[in-house]
Amino acid sequence: MTKQFTCVIVDDEELDRLSLQAQATRFSFLAIGQSFSNALEAAEFINRFQPDIVFADIEMPGITGLQLIRKLTWQPPAVVFTTSHPEFALEGFEVEAFDYLLKPIQADRFAACANRLKDFLTMRAKAGVFDSEQQSGSIVIKQGYDKCKLRLAEIHYIEAMKDYIRIVAASGQYLVLETLGRMQDRLAGAGFIRIHRSYLVSREKITGIMGNRIIVAGMELPVGKLFKHSLDEVL
Repeated sequence: MTKQFTCVIVDDEELDRLSLQAQATRFSFLAIGQSFSNALEAAEFINRFQPDIVFADIEMPGITGLQLIRKLTWQPPAVVFTTSHPEFALEGFEVEAFDYLLKPIQADRFAACANRLKDFLTMRAKAGVFDSEQQSGSIVIKQGYDKCKLRLAEIHYIEAMKDYIRIVAASGQYLVLETLGRMQDRLAGAGFIRIHRSYLVSREKITGIMGNRIIVAGMELPVGKLFKHSLDEVL
């Protein structure tokens, strides 16, 4: 099932709101949560329900779209400004806007923005998972149909085995359907070093170095030529 990202539209012009809604319905991963003509009402909703994306007109009566974003107590992951005035583009990026769409919004331009939003929010969600795993000091791995939590401090090294990885830990060995590169991303910043295209090791578990091999948990593991320099830097 396609992951959906919730959107809020803020524009004082009804036709522009309807046009943006119509554009968004072409993409199954965009879910319109609510649309507003009043920026202050929108701010209350955004702070309460925390949508993934906010499409906001810049020029509106009362407060502008820029002021709206600055007033929020919760900052949405992605803000896309819409306006008929290209001179406002630089101001939009001052509040770290994700994108800027010039009215009337062309279908291909909206599509490019939507797909970039999908990629950005998907990667952001994955990064959030990795951060929360590391903060808890553990990772969740899948064994067949079951999931288990493995403490990072237990892991000695991880070996690539075609489409699988073998995790060697103090508590045992685990065969997981995941690539070594993917696991390396999950463990980034957690004290694990890539020593070979087939091995990822815990720096704390290295007990010796013998030429182009290192000793981890009593095992001699090869150090690849491409990885030797980075290993020397951290040891």
